[in-house]
Amino acid sequence: MSHLGICCLRHIATSVLIFVTVSNATKGDDWPQWRGPNRDGISTDKGLLKAWPESGPEIAWQVDTVGVGYSSIAVQGDRVFTLGDLNGVEHIICLNAENGQTLWARQPTPVETQLKQRIAEELKRLDQNQDSLVDELEALQGLGWRFNNFDISSIDSMSTVKEIIEARINTLTSATDKNDDQQLTWDEIGGLFREHFSRMDTINTDVDAEALAKQRAGQLFSAQDTDQDGHVSLEEAHDSFLQRIFRRADERDPDTNQGDDQLTREEIEKDLLKHEKGKDGILTVAELAQYYTANHSTGDGILTVSELRSFFGGYRNGMGNGPRGTPAVEGERLYVEGGNGDVTCLDTSTGDTLWYTNLREKLSGGLPGWGYSESPLVEGSLLIVTPGGKDGTVVALNKMTGAVVWQSGSVTESAHYASPIVAEICGDRQIVQFARESVFGLSLEDGSVLWKYANAANGTANCATPIIDQNHVFASSAYGTGGGLAKITRDGDQFTATEVYFEKRMANHHGGIVKVGEFMYGFGNGGLICMHFLTGKIEWKARSVGKGSLCVADGMLYLLGENHEVALAEVDPKKYREKGRFKIQPQGRPSWAHPALAGGRFYIRDQGTLTAYDVRDNGLAAAD
Repeated sequence: MSHLGICCLRHIATSVLIFVTVSNATKGDDWPQWRGPNRDGISTDKGLLKAWPESGPEIAWQVDTVGVGYSSIAVQGDRVFTLGDLNGVEHIICLNAENGQTLWARQPTPVETQLKQRIAEELKRLDQNQDSLVDELEALQGLGWRFNNFDISSIDSMSTVKEIIEARINTLTSATDKNDDQQLTWDEIGGLFREHFSRMDTINTDVDAEALAKQRAGQLFSAQDTDQDGHVSLEEAHDSFLQRIFRRADERDPDTNQGDDQLTREEIEKDLLKHEKGKDGILTVAELAQYYTANHSTGDGILTVSELRSFFGGYRNGMGNGPRGTPAVEGERLYVEGGNGDVTCLDTSTGDTLWYTNLREKLSGGLPGWGYSESPLVEGSLLIVTPGGKDGTVVALNKMTGAVVWQSGSVTESAHYASPIVAEICGDRQIVQFARESVFGLSLEDGSVLWKYANAANGTANCATPIIDQNHVFASSAYGTGGGLAKITRDGDQFTATEVYFEKRMANHHGGIVKVGEFMYGFGNGGLICMHFLTGKIEWKARSVGKGSLCVADGMLYLLGENHEVALAEVDPKKYREKGRFKIQPQGRPSWAHPALAGGRFYIRDQGTLTAYDVRDNGLAAAD
């Protein structure tokens, strides 16, 4: 054979090798639901990078179009699905998996209709001068200070900012400054500003703070002690500045830790000196302008219909607005659960609503303190969701129609934040869920309770999906609790859960645990822990990325810290071996959305940003 022929064969062989390597790298199942194909945090992808460059893996695409929220993603074929608040309104979102382009973003049709009706009603209630807008005073009176979070009118220059703030303050002072002295007291505007009144009131370092506190206390006391008995009661303090500080100022008995529900002049003076030292309790125009400029320089003080939609259009919470659950996709149907308990089945191609229900309104559920956070489970002909409450913690719906098949009346715990999983335990395929008081197994036939295990539950937040293997169930929670393994046994129709061990160090907050072979990997007290599943023996602990979430693919741990650190480490029960690390750009909240991996791409969603990293090992070095 000639040299040219050998070179040609070599080129063909190299091309085939590269083609096979790339094909192997992209081979794997979809990520169709919460925590992947089997709901266990494990991807079936192979041929992935075993180490990352210093800057992290290459970004295939990044978009800022998925809105506010903590929802993770589901991947099916060439589509990515998630939920997010777009301009304050909760949407289900479908993206092109190749480039991140938004294919559709929809509200469930009944929710969209309800929102339109509510906005019309709210506008009628708030718009006292009937100009189809809600001005500053109307917004404060009807919605409170929080309206500023949704007043997002664009202002393009500092001179314009100054003019608009002056106009906003003029509107307020004109309506509330009763004696027209260009100063506002609590009696004039405090009911509108509430806790912001004291924040606006700046400290004067040139005054005698003790004398000022004494003077203010005397004025407040005299104004509210209407029966002149030397005390101000809760009733006398109603609707005054003293009502706001009452509990704080009412000194407690050291034995009972209770106040006497009466304020003396001395108690008021002492509180003002401690919490409002150097403040005179009067707001000037300059103080208002300073506060508005520092905190609300992007709004014009007027709520439009669109901004009202943002105010009322999604789930709101001090720990972060927006949806929390991850979609589940099966064939041409997508199943989602929103932060307010809206459960919807949509057409994957168009986003059209096929059926809809609500966990509170239709299924007697109780909204958890931080919103409905579970990700629905498709099992056979059923969709499993967790409304919580007196009619049954868990509900099985007909996945084609949304009709109730059964509700677990024998378990009526409140819903918490974990997502259900299905497993075969002692020969019986069953639903396992973690609610407020316990982890439990339910019959797929009728939702009857089969067994319960309570030691891993805490009263604050049970978040992690249980790990199940060999008729054993491991459940874990944080807040000083930890994780325990229960062995489930069966005698006829009777199931029993018996604790094998309990390990306080494996206190998993939200990030889940993955089991590979005989070992579990999860975030507990102090960082990442490797623990033997059946014995509870801790093999190693590592700080890693701090507290976070994780998934596994091709023998590697993909680790996402809530502090925005990302790392790659080997799945190795002997030692923590990190193989790469980088940091994502913070979006103002902890990174709590769990990562996903499918089709050679590692997905990280952080609030409104979704990034797809190319983690395939394309084997180009083999060409040499």
